[in-house]
Amino acid sequence: MVLRFLYRMCCLFLLAAIGQKIWINFSFSPESVVEIPHAHAQHLNGKGVVVAVLDEGFDSSHHALQEKFSLYRYNTNIDSTRDVSEPLVFENGSYNFESHGTHVSGIISSLSPEAEIIPIKLGGFGGDQAFVKALHIAALSPAHIVNISMRLSHTGRELSPNVRQALIQLAKAGKLIVIAAGNEKSSLMSHAYTRSLVELAHDPLVEGRLLLVGASSYKNGKEALAAFSNYPGRSAFGMAQAYFITAPGDNITSTITGGLFGEKSGTSMAAPMVVGAACLLKQALPSLSAEALARLLLSSARKTSLEGRELPQAQFGAGVLNLKSALNEGSKIHALKSL
Repeated sequence: MVLRFLYRMCCLFLLAAIGQKIWINFSFSPESVVEIPHAHAQHLNGKGVVVAVLDEGFDSSHHALQEKFSLYRYNTNIDSTRDVSEPLVFENGSYNFESHGTHVSGIISSLSPEAEIIPIKLGGFGGDQAFVKALHIAALSPAHIVNISMRLSHTGRELSPNVRQALIQLAKAGKLIVIAAGNEKSSLMSHAYTRSLVELAHDPLVEGRLLLVGASSYKNGKEALAAFSNYPGRSAFGMAQAYFITAPGDNITSTITGGLFGEKSGTSMAAPMVVGAACLLKQALPSLSAEALARLLLSSARKTSLEGRELPQAQFGAGVLNLKSALNEGSKIHALKSL
């Protein structure tokens, strides 16, 4: 009798443990972490918001993306074709399509399914001039938000003067610019490229319209900065932390070449998380300028982990993206302005 009781208790504990693990995995899904379901429950879907995505190529025939991509498609190659297809890359002993841009676009679309995506393909041999051309195209486009999940430096060092000026023109055109912070697991001020991005974010001509995005990770029920992610670090007057926000970027499932879905990790995946949420916020509060949109995303970011620990600014900057808080804050500001 005692043995039977103990056996039943062991079974109950085992079931409870399994249930807890399932609950943790569910509750730590990337979408729920940044409160996307709250926006969807309010029937927000990104309708009327346009995003430009700068990347190396896109699978525009993917069944999950066919109706998401704009008819306006751009390629920075000299022949000015509208072909935005993915390039072939040699990896693991064979040639495969590079699914980076497709994956990034799928993340935006999954969060904001009615947002229009303008794909801008960067030609592989254009150097910094390809970046400049792509940024000019984005500046002239109807996009409200621009996603840049790639390094804008042909040399790998700091932004060239021409690229920097093109980014300033993009900001002056009223676009919110969201850039992946990089995967060197280093502080932003320790590398010339990321340091130049921080400096640009503080340029008066940019007016706070540029956000740098780090990646968070959710494993074993714990929230942390992803092991690969760059981070603000400590800098004079918190300069590197001011325009840095964090979003899920580890093992993110999204669209890949050939009508498939797969996981990728990187700050490249965290940036479109912020962009997708920004689309929903822009739809809810269409009068928000790019600067106001960025400010609201930063001020509403979650400052404590899901387990209740304080998130250090040196790692997480403003904190973790929180769309529910952003919508609530934005609604209050809008109500006050209406009085």
